[in-house]
Amino acid sequence: MLRRSLPKLIFLLEPIRHDLHQLEFFALNNAMNPLHISVIIASYNSRATIERCLKSLKNQKTTREFEVIVVDTSTDGTGDFVEKQFPWVKVRRFLKRKFAGGARNVGISIARGKIIALLDADCEAAEDWLEEIAKAHESPWPAVGGTIDNANPDSYVGWAAYFCEFGQWMPGTQSKYLDDIAGANMSYKRDVFDVYGLFITGTYCSDTHLHWRLAKNGHHLRFVPSITVSHHNIQGLEKFLKHEFFHGRCFARVRLRFYGFSKWKRTIYVVLSPLIAVKLFLKVLLLCFRNKNKNYLKPFFKSAPLVFLGILCWSLGETVVYAGLDASGPAIESQSGNTQPLRHNYDE
Repeated sequence: MLRRSLPKLIFLLEPIRHDLHQLEFFALNNAMNPLHISVIIASYNSRATIERCLKSLKNQKTTREFEVIVVDTSTDGTGDFVEKQFPWVKVRRFLKRKFAGGARNVGISIARGKIIALLDADCEAAEDWLEEIAKAHESPWPAVGGTIDNANPDSYVGWAAYFCEFGQWMPGTQSKYLDDIAGANMSYKRDVFDVYGLFITGTYCSDTHLHWRLAKNGHHLRFVPSITVSHHNIQGLEKFLKHEFFHGRCFARVRLRFYGFSKWKRTIYVVLSPLIAVKLFLKVLLLCFRNKNKNYLKPFFKSAPLVFLGILCWSLGETVVYAGLDASGPAIESQSGNTQPLRHNYDE
């Protein structure tokens, strides 16, 4: 009986043995062969945009050694396409979808770079992107972000999505310190993750949560306008509005988890939620006026009704959470403690 079961047992244990060997290889390889920059791309059904993204990295004008890691949880063949067309890219694939935080954590765990650079799968990097990141990190700044431009300016919905998501980091914005910058164009010195832990998982806004943790410990993000990417935005109206609503829900859940709003504060946010939408809309308008590049004013006014509708959906998403009506919201997984590295199970 034991003899008959032994081959089956060996077969079942083989994937575990393979994973242990792979982890041992990565640990040894990382220690012996450090690189300057590791670019990590979280991919979920990114077949329509990933080619332009990776080509922009292939065409970088830099002498710095770098690697590209794609963590893919797609169902549209993205992983197969990347492995076939870009064999120089490291691909890690998972069957179950990972939000950006969980995917980035996987990339960080195998990255060899002294600098961890994040790029979204629907972004294209400027040809000097890596060089500008490397120059910025010659300073003591622990975390550096850059500008995000609109890669599909022919779409009014695309413009609305752009202003709702990335209006704070438009090209033409002055260099400054910020408490938050979109993870679509962020980079960190590697020891940031050793000291303050990895990203929370299971939700949007995992980058915001990390940035709040850094700010709590006295580290503000440096915004460097010369570090530039272009983002391909949502073009369908229904998809855009649903995305903003869900994003607002995620933001509120992460905010409550981090700051621990009292019942009274949550009630105030619920009551004032219409005014919050107006405030956010006016904030984006003011950013357009203050921007050195006045070319953003015209598309803002043309797409203004959709921008306000998107911000309203975001605010409604927040309100649902503050009102305690979000029982079906995403399950957020967090680190243990504010300043210790995660001990995380990647099969989320």
